[in-house]
Amino acid sequence: MVTPDGCLTAMDDGSINWRPRDGGLIRARIEVLSSVLLGLKGPTGHLDRIVVGDRMGGITILSIFDLSIIEKFTTRGSPILSLCSSSMSGESILAGCKNGQVFLVGANIPGRSIELFELEGPASALRVIGQNLHIQQGWERKIVDWKGKTVESLAVV
Repeated sequence: MVTPDGCLTAMDDGSINWRPRDGGLIRARIEVLSSVLLGLKGPTGHLDRIVVGDRMGGITILSIFDLSIIEKFTTRGSPILSLCSSSMSGESILAGCKNGQVFLVGANIPGRSIELFELEGPASALRVIGQNLHIQQGWERKIVDWKGKTVESLAVV
């Protein structure tokens, strides 16, 4: 992930490397190989947290300053394919899984993780626009509500 603040790399040995634009390499290791990265901006408008989805359904939030673990969440074991902040503050995160499950995770979520709905097929990209979720599944884009009910389905040509 390349940002104006630096470059973040997930390696095949489970390490996460952060090379800030002004500074030296910072390295951390997570327990499971990562499958997706999401950067979150802080109140200053600069990157301050990294969300890492992994191949076992885990989600780890790291501080960008020293790559220390802030929080960890778990889904039900399917690899995480996509991540999206569900609010401007990044307090809760949407996670799309390979098996089609879509979760909302966060410290303010009951049980810290809740399955919102399940799709037929993987959720390879997620985005919140207005009151709806835009989900990419291969060549098809679905627009659904927060319960998974289809609002619109578009084939991308």
